Amino acid sequence: MKKQSGFTLIELLLVLAIIGIISAIAIPALLSQRARARDKAALENMTGRIGDLAGQWDKGKEAGLASAAIVTNMQTYLANTAAKDKNPWDGAANAFRASDPVSGGTASTASGFATTTMAPMATVKGESRFGVQTPGGNGYGFIGGAVLLNASSTSDTTPKVRTKVAAIE
Repeated sequence: MKKQSGFTLIELLLVLAIIGIISAIAIPALLSQRARARDKAALENMTGRIGDLAGQWDKGKEAGLASAAIVTNMQTYLANTAAKDKNPWDGAANAFRASDPVSGGTASTASGFATTTMAPMATVKGESRFGVQTPGGNGYGFIGGAVLLNASSTSDTTPKVRTKVAAIE
């Protein structure tokens, strides 16, 4: 008689149980990391566009345009580049609304602008919204963005809404 070698049923069940336990730990951690990566991508889309809009503001000022004309140029710029970034939470959607920026707001500080003007604008997860407060009597204005994320942090203006504001003159 030949001696047979192989795994016993107990050994196979033990391996399956260990794999099950590891999967139960690893899969939720993986899903959490994917959500954080999507939030980070949405935040980077917004931050990058604020830098682009600040550059558009500076170009318009150097060209001697009025504030209203610069805001219109910024809106055209957003419309022309709308397809460049995709919403990380919905691959078929754009990362921001091409109808923005909107002019308005009367806040005297960047945090006031973020709280009163930008935070209420975020309504779709992963979609950035932009606003412009043209410079007033103090000589400073703001370009801001808001994005609705999946998770909250202590730096959010309102739960799950992250804002970023850049001063313009």
